[in-house]
Amino acid sequence: MTLPRIALIHFHLESNRAAPITTRSDFSAQRLIVGKDFARDLEEKPALASAGIRGFREEFGQFCPVPVFAAFAGAGGMIDGLFFDELIQVIRDQLPADVDGVYLDAHGACIATHDEDPDGTLISLVREIIGPDTPLAVTLDLHAHVSPAMIEGADFIAAYRTNPHVDQFERGQEAAAAMKRLLKGDKTGRALVRLPFIPPSTTQDTTRGPYARLMTEAIARAEHPIWNVSLCAGFSVGDSAKAGVNVTVTADTSEEALKTARKIGQSFWDARHEFQVNLTSIRDAVSMMSDMETARIYADVADNPGGGGRGNTLAILETMLDASVENALVGMLFDPDLAAEAVEHGVGAKFQAQFNRSESDVQSGHLTVDVEVVKLAKGPVDCRRGLYAGGQQDLGQCALLRCGSVFIIVTSIRRQLCDPAFVERFGLKIANFSTIVVKSRGHFRAGFDEFFTPDRVVEIDGPGLTSPELSRIDFTKTPRPILPIDSGVEWSSEAAGCVAGRN
Repeated sequence: MTLPRIALIHFHLESNRAAPITTRSDFSAQRLIVGKDFARDLEEKPALASAGIRGFREEFGQFCPVPVFAAFAGAGGMIDGLFFDELIQVIRDQLPADVDGVYLDAHGACIATHDEDPDGTLISLVREIIGPDTPLAVTLDLHAHVSPAMIEGADFIAAYRTNPHVDQFERGQEAAAAMKRLLKGDKTGRALVRLPFIPPSTTQDTTRGPYARLMTEAIARAEHPIWNVSLCAGFSVGDSAKAGVNVTVTADTSEEALKTARKIGQSFWDARHEFQVNLTSIRDAVSMMSDMETARIYADVADNPGGGGRGNTLAILETMLDASVENALVGMLFDPDLAAEAVEHGVGAKFQAQFNRSESDVQSGHLTVDVEVVKLAKGPVDCRRGLYAGGQQDLGQCALLRCGSVFIIVTSIRRQLCDPAFVERFGLKIANFSTIVVKSRGHFRAGFDEFFTPDRVVEIDGPGLTSPELSRIDFTKTPRPILPIDSGVEWSSEAAGCVAGRN
């Protein structure tokens, strides 16, 4: 029996237009691997593969993988156009026209310096190469900005259903199940409905609140003839030309898909007033930290590396040090210079640390304090909970510093602190701290929920590129008018949407 040849592509970047351009070096620092090297890594280091690809392979069973490339940079600024063109050329060079199917594990909210819809460009190219009849299944992030080009090119689309994201593996499995149907000859119709509404990032929790209810209602509609419903919030601070809540439905026919997408879209629009931001000021949060009897986790939501934040704003840390907060941990601060200096000094050394010495962004700030190097670490971490569970993440050179009674984790690779393993690698016990401050918007919840119940979570209103207070974001490409930036916006699902595929 001849095994089906299925090409595998992993392309993941969530673009924040206000953040520095994401270059080849940013991908190389996290994951950039092509062709035969990608194939070798899938066999020798399967934990480094995306959760979507791991799920796809487990569910599909035996097939002959044709790895094209894996390019992962998490979240950052727009992808450099020249480098994106290189990736496009890799597809032309590495993707055979005669494969039996293609699985693309993408994010869906990428912007290029020369292309507002690089995900659509990539999908369109794949379709051009493999022709109209070869199946193409795509998985996306819940924060994706789906475009007409994406539903035109893909036979099947499935976005994450959880935020914090913990179902990437399952969506890969769902894509594999869809691929089996497509290989047997089943055809699909797709529909896309977009709303003029951006839910602020802190209102997008799918474990509680309005998004949880709406997601549950949407998923319940995924019954024959519906293959999948995907309810995406979009990337709130990305400033994309495709911004806004978007509903994508894959079904037996585009007519059924559009009808379902419109119903889901209308339900979300009707609930738009429920999405309210509720943040705590830095001063009030630091005051709460004096309560040593109640352990809490504090989220620096406006400086989330997982949303393109620099991961190095110092306003919260500086206020904590001024207030002499005790028994606290802050992490992870992205400061390659300081991490390197800590290595040079060595464990046990005490020196005057200059935070952000090479940073010019005014929101990041600068701070000079005396610290002690407690421990050093380097290389990949085996992740155990939440977003990265079951895989590995390379944090680069890391240093655990102590300033007074505050421990500070400094890294050379920008990453949000969303897994306890990032702390535990230093021999620290999270339960021993009364205060933990994380550079993360929401994924920390799925990682640290074994230590902190929702009532012990505090979201801080600080400076940064990922603030949920959208009035602070300089939107230049986002379609207007759009809520909550503008007032008096009207919308109805009756004439909304576009379709592709089988009628």
